Amino acid sequence: MNYSQGARRGKPKRLLDPSAGLSTRPVPMVENSYIYNQQVPTNNGVPSEYIFNMQEQAPSPSGFTPMTPMPMQHYAPRNDDRTENYTNPQFAAQILSQPVVTDMAVQYGTALVGSGKQHFEKYVPVRALKYYFAVDTNYVFGKLAILFFPFTHKDWTVKYEQDMPLQPRYEKNAPDMYIPMMSFLTYVVLAGLVLGAQERFSPEQLSILASSVLAWGIVELIVHIISLYVMNIETSLATLDLLAYCGYKYVGINAALLSSLPFKKIGYYAALLYFSATLAFFLMRSLKLRVIPQGQISYTATGNRRRLYFIFFVAIIQPLLMWWLSYHLI
Repeated sequence: MNYSQGARRGKPKRLLDPSAGLSTRPVPMVENSYIYNQQVPTNNGVPSEYIFNMQEQAPSPSGFTPMTPMPMQHYAPRNDDRTENYTNPQFAAQILSQPVVTDMAVQYGTALVGSGKQHFEKYVPVRALKYYFAVDTNYVFGKLAILFFPFTHKDWTVKYEQDMPLQPRYEKNAPDMYIPMMSFLTYVVLAGLVLGAQERFSPEQLSILASSVLAWGIVELIVHIISLYVMNIETSLATLDLLAYCGYKYVGINAALLSSLPFKKIGYYAALLYFSATLAFFLMRSLKLRVIPQGQISYTATGNRRRLYFIFFVAIIQPLLMWWLSYHLI
Protein backbone atom coordinates (compact mmCIF):
# COMPACT_ATOMS: atom_id res chain seq x y z
CA MET A 1 0.00 0.00 0.00
CA ASN A 2 1.45 3.24 -1.09
CA TYR A 3 0.95 5.80 1.60
CA SER A 4 2.62 8.54 -0.35
CA GLN A 5 -0.10 8.77 -2.92
CA GLY A 6 -1.90 11.96 -2.94
CA ALA A 7 0.66 13.53 -0.64
CA ARG A 8 1.39 17.04 -1.51
CA ARG A 9 4.96 17.97 -1.61
CA GLY A 10 6.23 21.21 -0.17
CA LYS A 11 6.40 22.84 3.20
CA PRO A 12 3.72 21.47 5.49
CA LYS A 13 1.29 23.94 6.82
CA ARG A 14 0.76 24.39 10.54
CA LEU A 15 -2.68 23.28 11.52
CA LEU A 16 -4.50 24.59 14.47
CA ASP A 17 -6.17 22.26 16.83
CA PRO A 18 -9.83 22.58 16.04
CA SER A 19 -10.66 21.58 19.60
CA ALA A 20 -8.68 24.42 21.08
CA GLY A 21 -10.99 27.02 19.75
CA LEU A 22 -8.34 29.62 20.19
CA SER A 23 -8.54 32.68 18.18
CA THR A 24 -5.54 34.06 16.44
CA ARG A 25 -6.88 37.54 16.77
CA PRO A 26 -4.39 39.75 18.66
CA VAL A 27 -5.42 40.91 22.08
CA PRO A 28 -6.13 44.59 22.06
CA MET A 29 -3.69 46.64 24.12
CA VAL A 30 -5.16 49.05 26.58
CA GLU A 31 -3.14 51.87 28.01
CA ASN A 32 -1.96 51.30 31.57
CA SER A 33 -3.09 47.68 31.37
CA TYR A 34 -1.31 44.66 32.75
CA ILE A 35 -0.02 42.04 30.29
CA TYR A 36 0.22 38.54 31.69
CA ASN A 37 3.69 37.09 32.00
CA GLN A 38 5.28 40.41 31.01
CA GLN A 39 6.97 42.94 33.29
CA VAL A 40 6.49 46.62 32.75
CA PRO A 41 9.47 48.72 33.67
CA THR A 42 8.74 50.86 36.70
CA ASN A 43 11.26 53.62 36.03
CA ASN A 44 10.24 54.43 32.48
CA GLY A 45 8.29 57.59 33.09
CA VAL A 46 5.17 55.60 33.98
CA PRO A 47 3.38 56.50 37.20
CA SER A 48 4.04 54.22 40.16
CA GLU A 49 0.36 53.25 40.41
CA TYR A 50 -0.87 50.94 37.72
CA ILE A 51 -4.42 50.34 36.66
CA PHE A 52 -5.13 46.73 35.96
CA ASN A 53 -7.74 46.44 33.27
CA MET A 54 -8.06 42.86 32.19
CA GLN A 55 -10.30 42.21 29.28
CA GLU A 56 -12.79 39.53 30.05
CA GLN A 57 -12.26 36.42 27.98
CA ALA A 58 -14.63 33.62 27.48
CA PRO A 59 -13.44 30.28 28.76
CA SER A 60 -11.81 28.25 26.07
CA PRO A 61 -13.22 24.94 24.99
CA SER A 62 -10.24 23.18 26.56
CA GLY A 63 -11.22 24.57 29.97
CA PHE A 64 -8.16 26.80 30.30
CA THR A 65 -8.85 30.13 31.92
CA PRO A 66 -6.15 32.79 31.97
CA MET A 67 -5.00 33.84 35.47
CA THR A 68 -6.05 37.28 36.46
CA PRO A 69 -3.22 38.81 38.46
CA MET A 70 -3.89 40.68 41.67
CA PRO A 71 -3.45 44.40 41.41
CA MET A 72 -0.05 45.62 42.59
CA GLN A 73 -0.33 47.67 45.68
CA HIS A 74 1.81 50.72 45.86
CA TYR A 75 3.47 51.34 49.22
CA ALA A 76 4.41 54.96 49.54
CA PRO A 77 7.36 55.68 51.87
CA ARG A 78 6.08 56.48 55.33
CA ASN A 79 7.27 59.68 56.92
CA ASP A 80 8.58 58.33 60.22
CA ASP A 81 9.53 61.24 62.41
CA ARG A 82 10.71 59.17 65.34
CA THR A 83 14.39 59.46 64.41
CA GLU A 84 14.05 63.19 63.94
CA ASN A 85 12.27 63.49 67.27
CA TYR A 86 15.14 61.77 69.06
CA THR A 87 17.62 64.26 67.66
CA ASN A 88 15.39 67.27 68.14
CA PRO A 89 16.64 69.71 70.84
CA GLN A 90 13.08 70.14 72.07
CA PHE A 91 12.88 66.39 72.69
CA ALA A 92 16.12 66.52 74.73
CA ALA A 93 14.80 69.51 76.68
CA GLN A 94 11.59 67.63 77.47
CA ILE A 95 13.58 64.64 78.71
CA LEU A 96 15.80 66.81 80.90
CA SER A 97 12.81 68.66 82.31
CA GLN A 98 11.38 65.47 83.74
CA PRO A 99 11.56 65.43 87.57
CA VAL A 100 13.01 61.92 87.64
CA VAL A 101 15.86 62.80 85.30
CA THR A 102 16.54 66.04 87.19
CA ASP A 103 16.70 64.28 90.53
CA MET A 104 19.05 61.63 89.14
CA ALA A 105 21.35 64.31 87.68
CA VAL A 106 21.40 66.24 90.97
CA GLN A 107 22.19 63.12 92.98
CA TYR A 108 24.93 62.08 90.57
CA GLY A 109 26.47 65.57 90.58
CA THR A 110 26.35 65.73 94.39
CA ALA A 111 28.04 62.35 94.70
CA LEU A 112 30.68 63.32 92.14
CA VAL A 113 31.44 66.63 93.88
CA GLY A 114 31.58 64.93 97.27
CA SER A 115 34.04 62.27 96.10
CA GLY A 116 36.20 64.87 94.38
CA LYS A 117 36.17 67.05 97.50
CA GLN A 118 37.26 64.13 99.66
CA HIS A 119 40.16 63.29 97.35
CA PHE A 120 41.19 66.97 97.18
CA GLU A 121 41.04 67.47 100.95
CA LYS A 122 43.09 64.32 101.37
CA TYR A 123 46.13 66.09 99.94
CA VAL A 124 45.29 69.79 100.45
CA PRO A 125 44.21 71.09 103.90
CA VAL A 126 41.26 73.14 102.69
CA ARG A 127 39.89 73.90 106.15
CA ALA A 128 43.28 75.12 107.35
CA LEU A 129 43.64 77.35 104.30
CA LYS A 130 40.24 78.87 105.03
CA TYR A 131 41.53 79.86 108.46
CA TYR A 132 44.67 81.55 107.07
CA PHE A 133 42.68 83.47 104.46
CA ALA A 134 39.98 84.66 106.86
CA VAL A 135 41.07 88.29 106.76
CA ASP A 136 39.49 91.67 106.20
CA THR A 137 40.68 95.18 105.38
CA ASN A 138 41.21 96.20 109.00
CA TYR A 139 43.39 93.17 109.62
CA VAL A 140 45.53 93.79 106.51
CA PHE A 141 46.24 97.41 107.43
CA GLY A 142 46.82 96.52 111.05
CA LYS A 143 49.22 93.71 110.21
CA LEU A 144 51.15 95.87 107.76
CA ALA A 145 51.48 98.51 110.48
CA ILE A 146 52.95 95.87 112.81
CA LEU A 147 55.40 94.74 110.10
CA PHE A 148 56.50 98.32 109.38
CA PHE A 149 56.65 99.47 113.01
CA PRO A 150 56.94 96.40 115.24
CA PHE A 151 58.80 98.34 117.98
CA THR A 152 55.63 100.19 118.95
CA HIS A 153 53.53 97.02 119.28
CA LYS A 154 53.08 95.83 122.86
CA ASP A 155 50.75 92.85 123.04
CA TRP A 156 52.03 89.84 121.03
CA THR A 157 49.81 87.13 122.49
CA VAL A 158 47.38 85.19 120.30
CA LYS A 159 43.91 84.80 121.76
CA TYR A 160 42.22 81.40 121.72
CA GLU A 161 38.60 80.32 121.77
CA GLN A 162 37.76 76.72 122.70
CA ASP A 163 41.41 75.62 122.30
CA MET A 164 41.48 77.11 118.80
CA PRO A 165 43.20 80.38 117.84
CA LEU A 166 40.95 83.14 116.69
CA GLN A 167 40.77 83.86 112.98
CA PRO A 168 43.11 86.59 111.69
CA ARG A 169 40.24 88.99 111.16
CA TYR A 170 39.64 88.92 114.93
CA GLU A 171 43.29 88.63 116.03
CA LYS A 172 46.07 90.77 114.55
CA ASN A 173 48.83 88.60 116.01
CA ALA A 174 47.61 85.47 114.21
CA PRO A 175 49.57 84.45 111.09
CA ASP A 176 47.86 84.61 107.72
CA MET A 177 48.56 83.59 104.15
CA TYR A 178 46.88 86.51 102.39
CA ILE A 179 49.63 89.06 102.94
CA PRO A 180 52.47 86.66 101.98
CA MET A 181 50.67 85.57 98.81
CA MET A 182 49.84 89.10 97.68
CA SER A 183 53.35 90.25 98.60
CA PHE A 184 54.86 87.51 96.45
CA LEU A 185 52.72 88.48 93.44
CA THR A 186 53.64 92.14 93.99
CA TYR A 187 57.30 91.16 94.16
CA VAL A 188 57.10 89.53 90.70
CA VAL A 189 55.40 92.62 89.24
CA LEU A 190 57.92 95.00 90.82
CA ALA A 191 60.80 92.87 89.59
CA GLY A 192 59.48 93.25 86.04
CA LEU A 193 59.08 96.99 86.56
CA VAL A 194 62.62 97.41 87.86
CA LEU A 195 64.08 95.31 85.04
CA GLY A 196 62.05 97.28 82.53
CA ALA A 197 63.39 100.57 83.90
CA GLN A 198 66.88 99.21 83.34
CA GLU A 199 65.97 97.87 79.87
CA ARG A 200 66.69 94.31 80.98
CA PHE A 201 63.15 92.99 80.98
CA SER A 202 62.20 89.78 79.18
CA PRO A 203 59.28 87.41 79.83
CA GLU A 204 61.63 84.45 80.07
CA GLN A 205 63.71 86.13 82.76
CA LEU A 206 60.58 87.03 84.74
CA SER A 207 59.29 83.44 84.65
CA ILE A 208 62.70 82.12 85.73
CA LEU A 209 62.70 84.60 88.61
CA ALA A 210 59.25 83.54 89.84
CA SER A 211 60.05 79.83 89.64
CA SER A 212 63.39 80.25 91.41
CA VAL A 213 61.79 82.25 94.23
CA LEU A 214 59.19 79.50 94.71
CA ALA A 215 61.95 76.90 94.80
CA TRP A 216 63.84 78.88 97.44
CA GLY A 217 60.67 79.15 99.53
CA ILE A 218 60.13 75.39 99.43
CA VAL A 219 63.76 74.73 100.36
CA GLU A 220 63.54 77.18 103.26
CA LEU A 221 60.37 75.53 104.57
CA ILE A 222 61.94 72.08 104.37
CA VAL A 223 65.04 73.31 106.24
CA HIS A 224 62.90 74.69 109.09
CA ILE A 225 60.88 71.48 109.37
CA ILE A 226 64.05 69.37 109.45
CA SER A 227 65.55 71.70 112.06
CA LEU A 228 62.56 71.21 114.33
CA TYR A 229 62.81 67.45 113.87
CA VAL A 230 66.57 67.26 114.46
CA MET A 231 66.45 69.52 117.54
CA ASN A 232 63.51 67.50 118.86
CA ILE A 233 61.46 70.63 119.51
CA GLU A 234 57.75 70.30 120.19
CA THR A 235 55.88 73.48 119.33
CA SER A 236 52.40 74.62 118.44
CA LEU A 237 53.65 75.78 115.05
CA ALA A 238 52.03 74.15 112.06
CA THR A 239 53.59 73.89 108.61
CA LEU A 240 51.36 76.68 107.31
CA ASP A 241 52.39 78.85 110.27
CA LEU A 242 56.03 78.56 109.23
CA LEU A 243 55.09 79.27 105.63
CA ALA A 244 53.20 82.40 106.69
CA TYR A 245 55.98 83.76 108.91
CA CYS A 246 58.56 83.14 106.19
CA GLY A 247 56.35 84.84 103.60
CA TYR A 248 56.32 88.18 105.40
CA LYS A 249 59.81 88.93 104.05
CA TYR A 250 58.31 89.83 100.65
CA VAL A 251 56.79 92.94 102.26
CA GLY A 252 60.30 94.24 103.04
CA ILE A 253 61.59 93.20 99.60
CA ASN A 254 58.81 95.17 97.90
CA ALA A 255 59.56 98.24 100.00
CA ALA A 256 63.26 98.01 99.11
CA LEU A 257 62.52 97.62 95.38
CA LEU A 258 60.17 100.61 95.44
CA SER A 259 62.85 102.70 97.17
CA SER A 260 65.36 101.73 94.49
CA LEU A 261 63.29 103.28 91.69
CA PRO A 262 63.83 106.94 92.72
CA PHE A 263 66.95 106.56 94.90
CA LYS A 264 68.78 103.71 93.12
CA LYS A 265 71.10 101.60 95.28
CA ILE A 266 71.19 104.00 98.23
CA GLY A 267 67.44 103.81 98.69
CA TYR A 268 67.47 100.05 98.16
CA TYR A 269 70.06 99.29 100.85
CA ALA A 270 68.60 101.78 103.32
CA ALA A 271 65.12 100.23 103.04
CA LEU A 272 66.59 96.71 103.08
CA LEU A 273 68.46 97.34 106.34
CA TYR A 274 65.46 98.89 108.05
CA PHE A 275 63.00 96.16 107.05
CA SER A 276 65.53 93.45 107.87
CA ALA A 277 65.66 94.75 111.43
CA THR A 278 61.89 95.10 111.71
CA LEU A 279 61.26 91.60 110.31
CA ALA A 280 63.82 90.02 112.64
CA PHE A 281 62.27 91.75 115.66
CA PHE A 282 58.76 90.77 114.52
CA LEU A 283 59.70 87.10 114.09
CA MET A 284 61.48 86.83 117.45
CA ARG A 285 58.53 88.30 119.34
CA SER A 286 55.95 86.26 117.41
CA LEU A 287 57.78 82.92 117.45
CA LYS A 288 58.73 83.21 121.10
CA LEU A 289 55.13 82.69 122.19
CA ARG A 290 54.65 79.81 119.74
CA VAL A 291 57.92 77.93 120.26
CA ILE A 292 58.66 78.40 123.98
CA PRO A 293 55.95 76.91 126.21
CA GLN A 294 53.88 79.27 128.32
CA GLY A 295 54.89 79.67 131.94
CA GLN A 296 58.59 79.00 131.33
CA ILE A 297 60.75 81.65 133.02
CA SER A 298 64.23 80.19 132.82
CA TYR A 299 65.68 79.89 129.33
CA THR A 300 68.92 78.22 130.46
CA ALA A 301 67.53 74.70 130.23
CA THR A 302 68.66 72.52 127.35
CA GLY A 303 65.22 72.34 125.75
CA ASN A 304 64.58 76.05 125.91
CA ARG A 305 68.07 76.75 124.60
CA ARG A 306 67.34 74.71 121.49
CA ARG A 307 64.12 76.64 121.03
CA LEU A 308 66.00 79.93 121.28
CA TYR A 309 68.50 78.74 118.69
CA PHE A 310 65.68 77.90 116.32
CA ILE A 311 64.06 81.33 116.81
CA PHE A 312 67.35 83.12 116.15
CA PHE A 313 68.00 80.96 113.09
CA VAL A 314 64.62 81.84 111.53
CA ALA A 315 64.96 85.54 112.41
CA ILE A 316 68.49 85.88 111.01
CA ILE A 317 68.03 83.90 107.80
CA GLN A 318 65.13 86.09 106.62
CA PRO A 319 67.24 89.27 106.03
CA LEU A 320 69.81 87.17 104.15
CA LEU A 321 67.09 85.76 101.90
CA MET A 322 65.69 89.24 101.38
CA TRP A 323 69.04 90.38 100.04
CA TRP A 324 69.60 87.19 98.01
CA LEU A 325 66.24 87.46 96.21
CA SER A 326 66.54 91.15 95.31
CA TYR A 327 70.15 92.31 94.96
CA HIS A 328 70.47 91.12 91.33
CA LEU A 329 67.52 93.33 90.33
CA ILE A 330 69.30 96.60 91.24
